[in-house]
Amino acid sequence: MSTGRKSVLVVGGGIAGFSLALHASKEFDVTVVEAEFQPGYHSSGRSAAVFHIAFENDIVHRLSLDSESFFLQPPRGFGAIASTLEHMLIAKTPEKSRVDEFLDTWSQRCPWLRRVSRSEIVDRIPLLTDEYTIGALDVRSLAIDVHTLLDCYRRNVVESGGKVTTQRRLVALDDSNGQWTASFAQGEPITADIVVNAAGAWADEIANLAGVAPIGLVPKRRTGLRVHLDSNIRDWPMCYTASHSLYFKPEGNALMLSPADATESPPCDAQPEMYDVAVALDRLRQCLGVQIDRPSETWAGLRSFVDDGAPVIGFASDHPGFFWHSAFGGFGVQTSPACGKLGAELLASNLGSMSANVSAQEIGPERLD
Repeated sequence: MSTGRKSVLVVGGGIAGFSLALHASKEFDVTVVEAEFQPGYHSSGRSAAVFHIAFENDIVHRLSLDSESFFLQPPRGFGAIASTLEHMLIAKTPEKSRVDEFLDTWSQRCPWLRRVSRSEIVDRIPLLTDEYTIGALDVRSLAIDVHTLLDCYRRNVVESGGKVTTQRRLVALDDSNGQWTASFAQGEPITADIVVNAAGAWADEIANLAGVAPIGLVPKRRTGLRVHLDSNIRDWPMCYTASHSLYFKPEGNALMLSPADATESPPCDAQPEMYDVAVALDRLRQCLGVQIDRPSETWAGLRSFVDDGAPVIGFASDHPGFFWHSAFGGFGVQTSPACGKLGAELLASNLGSMSANVSAQEIGPERLD
């Protein structure tokens, strides 16, 4: 039975797609389709799971600020999805200029950032080798429970009347009859007035199916590991090196780490390369003086970017029924509250009520033309 509302098909069942779908369900009939057997199988499920305000660039910073209250005081139906986590940049003495540059870049926007000495660093990470003598501390970061966050988004979409279906790989999009018809490798076609492209690393491929110009999305592989140390690490901060070559954080009794790789990749089910795993373990050894022969777990995910490092949210300039919600790089989880709401506002063309502290022009796809 028709509701008289426009229908929206969201392609991609990750945090980006579900966060927009939740807000859009207030004004649209929403269906979310995911190609895999479970939502969040790709990038959302392989996130570093951290909220960090002094991150990436000014647009990401503003979207993160707009998202902070959501994590600190989640709306009804979400429960506890974040916990406090200190975030620390560490550097060797010859790298002091990198700490200076970081603080010069971010201190005005994030006045809680402060420089820390060797003694303060070691108080927090006793295993750190003698080379690391200077750093910067962020006490306003958060650890995010990504699994719970994604599940809450999904449940709330369904409770709001939205439909969610998995194992629906899109193979064709046709709008020759004035409405989109989406065809899948499995299952019946779905018709919709608007298609939202929240397909992560596959976003340009979805655009090609629709006959829409791609945005030049570049997926980049990042490797993650978990290891176990013979030390109490539960209260450690998340730590990243000024050389941008390693970060690690406690996850219960385990230490999650990454060599911060960013290897260009085609859209795929990313898998860790043995070389990147070995590099990560060697860098951890150099940083903490511990020898780990093998990790307890490894994985990889794709973080997708356009040239300016900002998200792409808005209707395609060459097709009024195709909406981009893509290019969330490594910040999709932490900006999902603001981006989901903002995407729904732009989807409804409510430009006068934009809630986020960004302009439509800063994130719109037309800036890339």
